[in-house]
Amino acid sequence: MRLCKKSNRIPDAIIVEGPLSGGHQGFTYEQCHDPQYKLENLIQPIKEESQKWGNIPLIAAGGIWDKNDIEKMVNLGADGVQLGTRFMGTHECDIDINFKKMLLSLKKNDIELIKSPVGYPARVIKSDLIKNIENKKAPKIKCISNCVVPCNQGEEAKKVGFCIADRLSDAHYGKKETGLFFVGTNGYKINEIISVKELINKLIHGENE
Repeated sequence: MRLCKKSNRIPDAIIVEGPLSGGHQGFTYEQCHDPQYKLENLIQPIKEESQKWGNIPLIAAGGIWDKNDIEKMVNLGADGVQLGTRFMGTHECDIDINFKKMLLSLKKNDIELIKSPVGYPARVIKSDLIKNIENKKAPKIKCISNCVVPCNQGEEAKKVGFCIADRLSDAHYGKKETGLFFVGTNGYKINEIISVKELINKLIHGENE
């Protein structure tokens, strides 16, 4: 923990994201599967350190799915939680309808970690793109913007077989054949599209309410 050089202040809050989240992970492949780095094992030591600097709220994220998960994180010391994947299964979420249809048909083994051009593992749906990357039939890589510095003007993209900017853009537009679809470990549990109001009610009162 340290002061921000520009603002000369400590953080307003700390988000601790465990290795079950969707998209890029702040861990190595090995750490993603190491119990030591599970979210529930990260909260307490980070909370203890943050309290040395003041009453900084700690927000737990990554793999949180329901009321029981929320209560567990709060009991461990979190002041709040952050959910991403769970809200993808709502009417209000602005992901493409094709993305939502993919979520409704997911099985647990349809979600996996892959190598990303930015140098981190990324958790995604094993879509047509992933299968084509494995068969070396992915779309041609054309780096025109050098959008992500770690990619080194497309060099890392060539190593892993895809341009992350182009493929995430395709996912945004629901292009199932060429899109890279980020999703958390629990994404396969989405079995219906509901309203945010309904979801909040489930998170507060439980799944059967």
